[in-house]
Amino acid sequence: MSHTVQHTPWSERVRMPTPKRELDRRWAAVRTAMASEGIEVLIVHNHVDNLGGYVKYLGDIASSGGYPLTFVFPLEDAMTMVAHGPHGRARDVSPTADPLFYGIKQIVGTWSFASASYTAQYDPEAIAKAVKPYAPARIGILGMAQFPHLWMTYLQEALPKAEFVDASYLVDPIKAVKSEDEQRAIRATIEMQKAAFEAGLDAIEPGRREWEVIAAIAAATRDRGSVGGVLMIGSAPPGHPGMIDMPRHHNRVLQAGDQMTLLVEPSSVDGYFAEIGRTIVIGSANDALLEEHEFALAAYQRTVNHLRPGASSSAIFSDYNAFMEEHGRPPEQRLHAHGQGYDIVERPLIRSDEPMLIEQGMFLAVHPFYVHGGAALLLCDYVLIGSDGASAPLHGVEQKVFEV
Repeated sequence: MSHTVQHTPWSERVRMPTPKRELDRRWAAVRTAMASEGIEVLIVHNHVDNLGGYVKYLGDIASSGGYPLTFVFPLEDAMTMVAHGPHGRARDVSPTADPLFYGIKQIVGTWSFASASYTAQYDPEAIAKAVKPYAPARIGILGMAQFPHLWMTYLQEALPKAEFVDASYLVDPIKAVKSEDEQRAIRATIEMQKAAFEAGLDAIEPGRREWEVIAAIAAATRDRGSVGGVLMIGSAPPGHPGMIDMPRHHNRVLQAGDQMTLLVEPSSVDGYFAEIGRTIVIGSANDALLEEHEFALAAYQRTVNHLRPGASSSAIFSDYNAFMEEHGRPPEQRLHAHGQGYDIVERPLIRSDEPMLIEQGMFLAVHPFYVHGGAALLLCDYVLIGSDGASAPLHGVEQKVFEV
């Protein structure tokens, strides 16, 4: 007896596919930039959770779990996707019939794993085959920082007449400025995070462990469709800084009087990131902490006041550090503020080495975070850059030390 397997249409499986009009807009902008630089095809690669923005931006499919995901994006043709699947199987699909595969003409499966280095040639073999019709050509790479060295070596040998260039300088400025569709989606992320932050506050009490607070936040985000991101917490007795940390270090038991920092940075169902962070006290905050928070608020506002179209990212960073040192606080030696979208950290980066200027339509997370006087101060908020500068904090959560 034979049985016919009935598959549920992808159109019923995909939660919140990116609107076709939005993908069409992105593709048109990127292809215009490609043509201006003589780039005939892009190889778009990601494999890192929370930093898979390029493949999501152009293919509306996010990388996950360390599995390689690559799109071949030609100047004048639909895409080929190379991803984990039946090895060597090339399946032709319609670029228009199904929202999951919109813009994709072929899917090629490989059985490669980063944990098994001998499989490293399988993906570049498939990529080279998809790129070959356009070679010799000028080929742009997106996701160069995640692109495996063995892949690049293979492609250079397989396509000796091709010229390979880092195409991020073309795509990053386009990706950083958000359309109306993207802005609506990001605002939905913000509403989800606000509810998650409030769930965290409700879960904080003496006797609970830090991870239990994070579990309550994670449940609130999952209930609202979150598909990933970062949740961090840190607590300490009065006079000691409560430094946010990663999940394995969330085992401390909360006590009355603790000073805490909490960072809520999950993505929404359609993959957009934002973030919010605050300093929290179990009980009453002392005067010294409240006074220091007022300075942190001034430092935050100092940065926000400079976030205007045309402003230099490096100059903003330099001004912030000069302000901190002038007032006897430690200068920032980490990432002070940054864009977000499909990447948890996206350009522009507000620090000394960023050449990108601030533009209208960018969303930025601004997060002064420093230790002074035995306390860790965290004030993280999210703003939209308008024609006359940065918006008010979009989460609408009061910028204060929360006492719970």
